[in-house]
Amino acid sequence: MIKVDPTEPAAPRQTPSSMFDTVEFPGDAYSEAFLSPANPREHWQPLIAALDATGSNVLNKRQNRVRRMRHEDGATYNPFDDPKGRGTPWALDTVPIPLTAGEWTNLEAGLTQRARLLEKILADTYGPQILLNDGWIPPALVFANPNFLRLCHGIQPAGNRFLTYYAADLYRGPDGRFRVLRDYGGNPAGLGYALENRIVISRVFPELYHQNQIRRLAPFFHTFHHSLIQRASLRQEDPGIVLLSPGPDSRIYFEHALLSRYLGYPLVEDQDLTVRNGKVFLKKLAGLEPVEAIVRLTSDESSDPFALRRETASGVAGLIQSSREQNIDIVNPIGSGFVDTPALSVFLPTLCQRLMEADLLLENHPAWWCGSADGLNHVIANLERLTVGPAMDRSAVPVLPAERMAAIQASPHAFMARDPVCPAVVPVWDQDHVDSRHTILRVFACATEEGFVVMPGGLAITAADVKTLTGDFPEQQQSKDIWVLSDQPVAPFSLMGGLRAVAEFRRTSDLPSRVADHLLWLGRYLERAEGLVRLLRSVFRRLSGEARPGDIPELPFLLNLLKANNILPETAGIVAIPRYRELSDHLNAALYDKERSDSVVAVLKRVQEAARNVRDRLSLDSWRAINRLESFADNPASDPLELLDDTLFTLSAFSGLAMESMTRGLGWRFMDMGRRVERAMDQTGLIRIGLPQVCGESRSALAALLEVADSFMTYRARYRTAFQLAPVLDLLIVDESNPKSLAFQFSRLVAHVEHLPRQSERRFASLEERLSLEMLTAVRLLDLTGIRCNKDGPQTESLAAFLERMDARLKNFAQQISAHYLVRVQATPHFSMIGGDHRP
Repeated sequence: MIKVDPTEPAAPRQTPSSMFDTVEFPGDAYSEAFLSPANPREHWQPLIAALDATGSNVLNKRQNRVRRMRHEDGATYNPFDDPKGRGTPWALDTVPIPLTAGEWTNLEAGLTQRARLLEKILADTYGPQILLNDGWIPPALVFANPNFLRLCHGIQPAGNRFLTYYAADLYRGPDGRFRVLRDYGGNPAGLGYALENRIVISRVFPELYHQNQIRRLAPFFHTFHHSLIQRASLRQEDPGIVLLSPGPDSRIYFEHALLSRYLGYPLVEDQDLTVRNGKVFLKKLAGLEPVEAIVRLTSDESSDPFALRRETASGVAGLIQSSREQNIDIVNPIGSGFVDTPALSVFLPTLCQRLMEADLLLENHPAWWCGSADGLNHVIANLERLTVGPAMDRSAVPVLPAERMAAIQASPHAFMARDPVCPAVVPVWDQDHVDSRHTILRVFACATEEGFVVMPGGLAITAADVKTLTGDFPEQQQSKDIWVLSDQPVAPFSLMGGLRAVAEFRRTSDLPSRVADHLLWLGRYLERAEGLVRLLRSVFRRLSGEARPGDIPELPFLLNLLKANNILPETAGIVAIPRYRELSDHLNAALYDKERSDSVVAVLKRVQEAARNVRDRLSLDSWRAINRLESFADNPASDPLELLDDTLFTLSAFSGLAMESMTRGLGWRFMDMGRRVERAMDQTGLIRIGLPQVCGESRSALAALLEVADSFMTYRARYRTAFQLAPVLDLLIVDESNPKSLAFQFSRLVAHVEHLPRQSERRFASLEERLSLEMLTAVRLLDLTGIRCNKDGPQTESLAAFLERMDARLKNFAQQISAHYLVRVQATPHFSMIGGDHRP
């Protein structure tokens, strides 16, 4: 423990031999790293020496690399009230916290005992309630507790495990002893972030990581998986396990997607599951698939809207009854949030003696419950120095200091008080120098047949002050990796070696209807964004040259396309070019105006939202490409043409990754089908709008049409002649070898619908199959030989009628796909921008 006397004059500092020698610590806090100033503890010495040898410049670069990796991986914490709708980056400090093998052995014993004790309390509370009847637990702690779900009383969980996954927040007090600040049983969070921290730090410091004997995290996840299979008697080769998440609106959705990818469990939402005859099924395109175990990352109160009589539809109706019939294993069982009750910790020492005939190995942080006479008297006598908080629900609104006494006297059972917390401090790297911050350690345990197993490591959270550390301020906190040092060599271990045996090669891929819906619209939004960016880039290219707007022959043609897409108002005529300042204002709004549904920034936001809904289905490289789109809104002052070029490059990079990396399963087909539908609609509208002008206004309008349709180089390489109407239309409509033509889109749609799942063999083609074949046949039979530019303009009446028919069929096709495959779930709100029509 390091103490500093503020009245004693500071001794003159000598030139430090280590970057860590200048660290200053609070006078009453335990130092994890130092016995005294500039005197590191033995197990910290190798780490400090290695960091000193690395140097501040390299540490800065590696900290920036960590920050960049977090951004590219999309490691965020999503605040509910962020006005920009963007997550807070998950801050990770490069300096880990090492713990000795002896320290960890003691912590393991205390955490294992605590988890066993809490599970016994849960089993009694939801079973015979002997503790309640004998007075060991007061009635108010159960019946006035929102964490106790009466509907779950009497349910026997799989393997008789009432607590299968547990977490605790620990802090080390000024005396150097670890104490438990909080317990988590309902929905422990942070496991995925702990895994992410380990992955990143081991990549940033590979030499340092491998030079130390650090216990691996992968064996814990392996144990978690196999204990779940054994407990629920699942099939080893193909267990029906899903990971249930609240969805992208969750504050920790990044963690859910990471765990899904790492464990190999499908990430589902409540709308993906249904209960039929007491059994749980996953709604997929090909039908219903049985689910035997759910790793639940949702709260107790949002688990079953039917049983809990909730006004909202969140949850899976019938899930509690399925648990009662023992048809599903839920991790953790619904109702285990009773462990999260803050006041429960006050009774753990006596309950440990009663249930386990032993003292509690890990002390609680000193606390008193106002529901007992002794506790109430102590709190009232020491009200000024104690911290008063809710006794039952951590999320309850805090009481103002001036109202504490009245609130306690009115409902004493609802309040408890704690001594002020003084957590230990650890070194952190803070822009060119080492600083110190308070820290709390979150550790995790899971149940097995032999007992509880504690993960050797965890998630360290740091903050500059105790209030920020212990409050809900993730944007002001940092995290650290925890290294548990081993006395023995650590054998390499990979989770991939033992998670699942393959029962069938090349299984037919299937996916939930919700995922297919989001993938379809991800494809549509990607194509919509690309088309809008190409159109605006063509305009900015011409306006950035030497010529004045009135001297650019094809500009009226491009401005008419902008007007048709509601980018320019109706007052901006086709021939009369708006003044430069007025035109510039409209174009900037088309780029950056977030209130407009048709602006580039708004469409890119929809791309990101659709991608977030299928995050577990995207590769890390694909997600990094999507993540870079976020920077568009951050550069309103940059060169628009350069910004559009970069954005188009990023969109093309994602398209290339999807084409080269995604297996040709249903996920890829729905995303590509969305792209083909949107591209065909865009191309149809582009040609239909541009036809009246391509001959009358300027022959260079044909070049602009090819440029916007991304077929300019193909035309020049093929024809090597002046731009003529018939060859241009042939390339954009009929040529099936051109990836941008209508015929190519229709041929891909025909191929896709042939591979969509069928629940039974049909004698006749479905409506979507007929529509796709009709569109492909019609474009193949289209005759363009008589279309040319005459003095009176092009003779295109029949072509215009053809394009209108194709547009109507495309819309009908998109509706049929949604009705046939995607209506098993609640409709996802999306917006159409076809021909200037903005509607859901």
